[in-house]
Amino acid sequence: MQKHAALYCRLSVDDGSFGGSVSIETQKILLEQYCQSHEISNYEFYCDDGYSGTNFNRPAFQRMLSDIHAGKINLVVVKDLSRFGRNYVEVGLQVEHFKEQNVRFIAADDHYDSSVNEDDLMFPMRNVMNEMYARDVSKKTKAAKKAKARAGQYIGSKPPFGYKLDPNDRHHLVIDEPAAEVVRRIFRLTADGAGYNKITRIFREEKVMNPITYFNQNNPDYFKADYWRKEFDWHVTSVRAILNNEVYLGMLIYGKQKCKSMKSKTKVKNPREEWIIAENTHEPIISKELWDTAHKVMSSKRRPAKTGELQIFAGLIYCADCGHCLTYGQKQRKDGTYYGAYDCWMYRTHGKEYCPSHYINYDTVYNLVLINLRTVLWNYRNNAQQFKSILEKKFQTDSAKEAKKLQAEYEKKQRRFEEIDRILCKLYEDSA
Repeated sequence: MQKHAALYCRLSVDDGSFGGSVSIETQKILLEQYCQSHEISNYEFYCDDGYSGTNFNRPAFQRMLSDIHAGKINLVVVKDLSRFGRNYVEVGLQVEHFKEQNVRFIAADDHYDSSVNEDDLMFPMRNVMNEMYARDVSKKTKAAKKAKARAGQYIGSKPPFGYKLDPNDRHHLVIDEPAAEVVRRIFRLTADGAGYNKITRIFREEKVMNPITYFNQNNPDYFKADYWRKEFDWHVTSVRAILNNEVYLGMLIYGKQKCKSMKSKTKVKNPREEWIIAENTHEPIISKELWDTAHKVMSSKRRPAKTGELQIFAGLIYCADCGHCLTYGQKQRKDGTYYGAYDCWMYRTHGKEYCPSHYINYDTVYNLVLINLRTVLWNYRNNAQQFKSILEKKFQTDSAKEAKKLQAEYEKKQRRFEEIDRILCKLYEDSA
């Protein structure tokens, strides 16, 4: 088998500040000139356009590795080490891997040749500097995005369903009325008691276009592949995402998730205290009253019983012993009549080994709740100011406890991420 040289080129979206000096076409010209001056005639280009150098999960690079393993390549040439990668640990490992495969590696502008200057001390130093540059660019990019988010600018490339980008300002959202009406209907149906599955069934039967198909219809050149399933195939995740997106209240939220580190694309959730929330940035599609009503209905998780009756306490009553939900059912009296009652789900499903047998009558629960509501209303009518202050104090205490708990959990996991990074670096240094 005749072997050839692999000329590798890479350009990321963050390399725009260099202008044309590192464009794919420029890299190709420089690498071809290098091959001509060094009498290398049999070569093939492997180009990754728009891929970060902080990881090596790039299509052209992976194709090049496959050809190396197949024995087709005996030489890899790049313009410089930064075009090869910006993760100094991974760069070192890949070069060592090339040596094991008897593949020569050359970084033309950095005057590095693995067959000549194998012990060049500048090689690891350049890799470290390239990674530090990537870290600096990542930090500056994040800072710029946060500044735009605080200013109320929309920084996404694809607008949420129900909106479109303002033709006069791509950082501003304007209502897309046909899609917005679908959003309003989802909230109205939820407020009326419809669940996710019922809404998806209604939209499928009525052939309402799903969000991804609607977007592709209006932006035919955005996606390169037709990867959506069917035009009217609504899924519960789409409905849930719309119902939980506060953008429909006229606000923008940035920072719900973040990457574990610069080198990892894995997303982790951020506590709400760290979100950037900008209000009144665009026209809302729904009112705050409709949002609150829909979410109250969602939180109660009401489901109709076998009789078709909707139970107002479903999902709200829990067992005092095991903590699981009490489920509604019909029980028969001695005289043959039936009455509603709530049983422990664990007892009903697994037996008395898991939880004692106990239940509570529906009428008993109803009367207890009614008495409590009347007491609360009586207290409010007689001393409204004191009642408000008690509620405010309670909510502030609960919020502070929850925030403290989330912050402690976040700091713990962040320390663990940093520890793992240090271990990986140390393992590579020990191996080297």
